[in-house]
Amino acid sequence: MDSITPRRRADTLLEYALFAAILIMTISGAFLYQQIARDPVLSAFTNYLMGAYLVFLALAFGQLNRLHRRRTPQSLTYAVKSTRPILGLTSVQFAIVAFVFATACVTFTWALSIAR
Repeated sequence: MDSITPRRRADTLLEYALFAAILIMTISGAFLYQQIARDPVLSAFTNYLMGAYLVFLALAFGQLNRLHRRRTPQSLTYAVKSTRPILGLTSVQFAIVAFVFATACVTFTWALSIAR
């Protein structure tokens, strides 16, 4: 058995955990924003919430970028490599990022429509 296999499994698990955390933070951020927008006392914390959310996204995507940079090309022996990766990501990774971004946009739009 390859000695790198447990590391690959841990990296894959961390990658999926980061994607799930991004999705959960986006949904919880939308619900928190909805509750904060209704209360005039708590509305001063909106900027702090947005700042914390953006810092979390920067850290999560930085970690994902580091994971993908460290991945060896030998792990894709059976897959056809893309000749032109999109923003340094494969097409499947780009689709996941686009899905998370679209989910965030829809969630925040929905929360803002309910809050107003």
